[in-house]
Amino acid sequence: MLNKLILIVFFHAFLTLDTYAQGLKIKLTEHNSNVETVVYSSNGQFLATGDLSGLINLYTIDSFGNPNFKQSFSGHLDAVLSLWFSKNNNYIVSCGKDFSARIWNIDTPDLNKTFNNNVEAVKNAFLDPSGKYIITCCTDGTIKSTNINDIKKTKIISVGKPLNDVLLSNDKKFYYATKGSIVLKIDAMTGKTVTEFIGHKDAINALDISPDGITLVSASSDKTIKTWDLTLEKEIKTFFGYEWKVTSVEFSADGKYILGGCNTGETKLFETETGKEVGSFKALGKNVKDVAFSANSEQIAIATSMDVEKYGALIYNSGVEIIAPIVPSKKTGTTTPKSTKPLQKK
Repeated sequence: MLNKLILIVFFHAFLTLDTYAQGLKIKLTEHNSNVETVVYSSNGQFLATGDLSGLINLYTIDSFGNPNFKQSFSGHLDAVLSLWFSKNNNYIVSCGKDFSARIWNIDTPDLNKTFNNNVEAVKNAFLDPSGKYIITCCTDGTIKSTNINDIKKTKIISVGKPLNDVLLSNDKKFYYATKGSIVLKIDAMTGKTVTEFIGHKDAINALDISPDGITLVSASSDKTIKTWDLTLEKEIKTFFGYEWKVTSVEFSADGKYILGGCNTGETKLFETETGKEVGSFKALGKNVKDVAFSANSEQIAIATSMDVEKYGALIYNSGVEIIAPIVPSKKTGTTTPKSTKPLQKK
């Protein structure tokens, strides 16, 4: 025991993968319609879910990783398509099919800011690092950067349809946006496309950037996931094994694993470097809409359409286990483990 305690105190963050520990942990039942999106806060204290009716539920996470219902946020008039926690985890940013994006104060949900400057569904929304602008991605093919205190101060970049996702680079200089089967690297100041990442054969549905900002991951309707080197601006690896569209994707807290959900209802876990599939999670329904790692990567949340019972979301043990402390990332402010090591089956 003493040796174990010494390891915990003096070593950096370390993750192992135990495939025997993977399995269904909890079913959330507070929603009355299918959940479209899920997200964990970076401090590990909250989980948020948004559903087809426009309702958002917030859960607190206890010391065992269990979510406990805290409160609901109502205001969206149609499906919530994306949720995002602010850097300080005091606010939730949401967007949806009602053409709007909103900023919610976790402590006072009635005092939310609404942004109705879109003419079609908003697929993604988040605050820029300064917290002064809300970035939105709309199905009309536009990216908007809007001053949260003055909606008239809006910068619009026209990308073209179909536009399913947009992210901001860690250095804040570029957007990475989907346009059909291509990922565009766009200068955030000029709005000009500077690089095209070509390789997918069908529409790209979701993007994520690794915590170190070096690697981009894309999920596509061509049944694959791809990783891209953002420094060399080229494809790294293709991840196979899906039978239908890959709808959602996310990196683990240390970037060593990739989680991707599929329209068949299956979610897969891969090693980023090798492309090896190290986990498969069968949702109790079909059409995975969103996936999310918990802050320590020990749990994953899956939003899926249920055939009979409409669960809010499904929480699985990922098999990724923390065996030493997590240190804060200087770049993102999130809790990022230093390294991972797969635990081999015996």
